[in-house]
Amino acid sequence: MNVLDRKLLRELTRSWALVLAVISIMAVGVTCFVGLQSVHRNLTGARRNYYDQCRMADFWIDVKKVPVVELDAVAKLPGIREIRPRIQYAVTVDLEEVRQPINGLVLSLPTKRASVVNDIILRQGDYFSDKRRNEVIVNDAFARRHRLYPGSRLHLLLNNRREELFIVGTAISCEFTYLIGPGTFVPDPEHFGVFYVKQEFAEEVFDLEGAANQIVGRFAPGEKMGKESLRQAETLLDSYGVLQVTPLKLQSSNQFLTGEIDQIGTFATIFPTIFLIVAALVLNVLMLRLARQQRTVIGTLKAIGYSDRQVFLHFLKFGLIVGLIAGLLGGVGGYFDSLLMTTMYSWFFQFPNLRNEFSGQAYAIGIGLALSCSWIGSWYGSRAALALPPAQAMRPEPPRQGRAILLERATWLWGRLNASWRMTARNLFRNRLRTGMGIFSATMGASLMINGFMLVEATRFMIDFHFFRLSTSDIDLAFDEEQGIEAIDELKHLPGVDLAEPALAVSCNLKHGPYQRKTVLTGLLPQPQLTTPRDTAGEKLRVPDDGVLLTQRLADLLHARRGDRITMVPVKGGRRPIELQVVEIGDSYIGISAYANIHTLSRAVEEELVAYLDEELAPDHRARVEHRLAEDARYREKLQHMQKIWSFMMRLILPVLWQKPIPPRPALR
Repeated sequence: MNVLDRKLLRELTRSWALVLAVISIMAVGVTCFVGLQSVHRNLTGARRNYYDQCRMADFWIDVKKVPVVELDAVAKLPGIREIRPRIQYAVTVDLEEVRQPINGLVLSLPTKRASVVNDIILRQGDYFSDKRRNEVIVNDAFARRHRLYPGSRLHLLLNNRREELFIVGTAISCEFTYLIGPGTFVPDPEHFGVFYVKQEFAEEVFDLEGAANQIVGRFAPGEKMGKESLRQAETLLDSYGVLQVTPLKLQSSNQFLTGEIDQIGTFATIFPTIFLIVAALVLNVLMLRLARQQRTVIGTLKAIGYSDRQVFLHFLKFGLIVGLIAGLLGGVGGYFDSLLMTTMYSWFFQFPNLRNEFSGQAYAIGIGLALSCSWIGSWYGSRAALALPPAQAMRPEPPRQGRAILLERATWLWGRLNASWRMTARNLFRNRLRTGMGIFSATMGASLMINGFMLVEATRFMIDFHFFRLSTSDIDLAFDEEQGIEAIDELKHLPGVDLAEPALAVSCNLKHGPYQRKTVLTGLLPQPQLTTPRDTAGEKLRVPDDGVLLTQRLADLLHARRGDRITMVPVKGGRRPIELQVVEIGDSYIGISAYANIHTLSRAVEEELVAYLDEELAPDHRARVEHRLAEDARYREKLQHMQKIWSFMMRLILPVLWQKPIPPRPALR
């Protein structure tokens, strides 16, 4: 070890406090970069492999009912590589030990194992067998939460019939990587599950023999005309009642997953940049101070024969050693950070193989960034050491020429300051570069803390605004089909119901000139109390008696203003275009919503009044109401089952009495 290297070690030891501060800041930056980049790589790779393994669909088309034989034209459209018709229905899960109704989603799968679009990956048990018609494969998270295993049985309310199903396995699927139920934002496997049944069983239960109500498909590789292909498919299926067309980018699970991955990628750029810039500025200040303190030493070294290059590299090594130590520490911290975050994401996202993999590229880039920032930070200070000739550098640095600072002109304030405050003020204003670096570093640190606090407060505000000001009901009750006003009168007599209000949700396509948007037009009472539209100031928005209320975001998408007339085309029923006037436009924090008077809307679409029920309950009556609703559902299911048995017996007996053959079942049109 030569003389300069021993001198370097002494300087590092002597300035250990400042060196430790710089290493800490830089190591935090490298930790953020390596950790976030590794998590981004883990999630991106897991999503790609998962989608490829399950053959994730590129689009979903929901219809009322379409014969499978009519889908050949859709499969032959240019740009579409493969489609799969299936049956999908929202159901109610009836577990013996759970009194509260549980939402569920039933999906059909081929009876025989085959590679299909939106395939499943078995976690426990086996695929369907030929032993039973009522076999079911349950979503793995729901099964684990309710302790359901292969061999267990459960009951589902399918098409108003209480069916007992035999569990043969549990599985996960790529289209439910982020499993959320209706009206929720976070996974809740306790109250929502997905159930896969045989295609033949679904056709029989839901009266869809040879038909389907959903088409999932994939585009051809490199297909850039996806929108045009979907538009043509929607046109072909228009006569069968197209309810919704959902491309992959708008699918709820993919939206949440992609949004989270994109957010991690953004944070992986912003956070490390802030920490590394601050570390480079602090290191620059440290090197400038070190160069000034060793002014005479530098002059002596140059006088006894050390070249400018040797002296420059000596000071540059100081910063590079700091950067190397910070990079190595940040790499280790980044690994454990990515391990912790990957484990946390495995709680929210259902992946078959989400692991924390070592990313050599991320670690190399992280260490390289640390060395680059340390080199930049020490470069200016190192050059300052070579600026003076040896004879001048060997003399102590002369004091700077003093000048009055701007604050001294405010004599009324300057005269009130004591000597220490005056000295501090002069140092701050006369060393503008150092002061600016300090202010910038403090600003960045404060902004990160404030940003985190604001994010938490914003989340709390949005939760409070939505669930305590917009929607204040204790229970939202959705009917399978639209019901009349008598349903409200009946439910008002349930024990503990203080207030009940109707709401009518009409899925529709809103058009204004060349602009259109698919959304839900919600019909409310003129003065609603449970579902109350509000603007960003928290003020109530008036539901117009005749016309429509649009949120500002939806109005911007439609390029509509107050007084304009827009066209609403319902996606089911007669689908008769209806012209509505935009009466009010209000700002809103959440969603692209539209509201209208429920009476006017029900007459316009020729539907019954009530589609959803909101109830405000006394706390001690909630369990009683949920139990009563579950009992009513079972009673209606038994009644309809008896009616079907009676109908079958009449069809069997009456032809015998009249000596006529049993009429064949009409073919599906």
